[in-house]
Amino acid sequence: MLGWVLLGGLILVTGGTLVLQAEKQPEQSPVGRGEKIAQQAGCFACHGRGDGEPRFNLRNKNDQWSAKKNPTFWDGGITSTAELTEWITNGVTADHAERHKKLFIQMPAYQDRLKPDEIEAIAAWILAEGLKFTQTAAAKGPPPAAPAKGPLESDQLLVAGDRLSRQYGCYQCHGELGQGGVANPYSFICYIPGFFGRDLAKLTANLDRDEILYWIDHGRGRAVESGLLGGIARKYLDGQATKMPGYRDQLTVAEKGLLADYVVLLNKKGPLPAKEIERLVALIDPK
Repeated sequence: MLGWVLLGGLILVTGGTLVLQAEKQPEQSPVGRGEKIAQQAGCFACHGRGDGEPRFNLRNKNDQWSAKKNPTFWDGGITSTAELTEWITNGVTADHAERHKKLFIQMPAYQDRLKPDEIEAIAAWILAEGLKFTQTAAAKGPPPAAPAKGPLESDQLLVAGDRLSRQYGCYQCHGELGQGGVANPYSFICYIPGFFGRDLAKLTANLDRDEILYWIDHGRGRAVESGLLGGIARKYLDGQATKMPGYRDQLTVAEKGLLADYVVLLNKKGPLPAKEIERLVALIDPK
């Protein structure tokens, strides 16, 4: 009898541990995954993370080597998934092949090193991260005007929600386009969720709009703290390293409503693939 009790207790403890581990598994979007793959593939060694990390190279012209800076991922202003994946897959695009041969340090082809979905994930990250550089100045301007009447159409909401999210720092923690956030030690899942997936749904009573507005106002959830495990939730919310600020006095009622609708829309879309981010780039940053 004692053996069965001990076995049952062991199963209960083990099962609980497995459930806890499953709950703590980070949700990943192609954007978040792409950054990690780029890091592991050595991409930052030659391209850096931006203009603040210049990378050395040489170009041979008329049998003379001259200094040349390696471009960042964004110097060429590439907003095409197909073009980005061609660069990564083959190490160069067909129209750059001859010029590429003159470089002292040449980009390797990742065709046999990365899977197609991994290459597309890197492209998704490059496209999303590129918006941060092009939209920084725009985000400092006045917020987008609310429509005269009626709700925004889906694409209008994506543009307006993106603008407000940049202006008020939402992406700094939740990731570009809400595609995954930064590490957050001592929180329950140890990272800040993006605007997609099950983690956000659980924190907002299954994407209840009033609950999202409460989070925006107070920086913490009402439903999650008043439920059966509210005490545990409060412990983690109080103890986490990065706490969400409350925007109650920083945003207008219309702005908070727009952000709540934007979060719901992004969650319905789920993790954004490279082609959808390409479409959003054209909406948010039309040339």
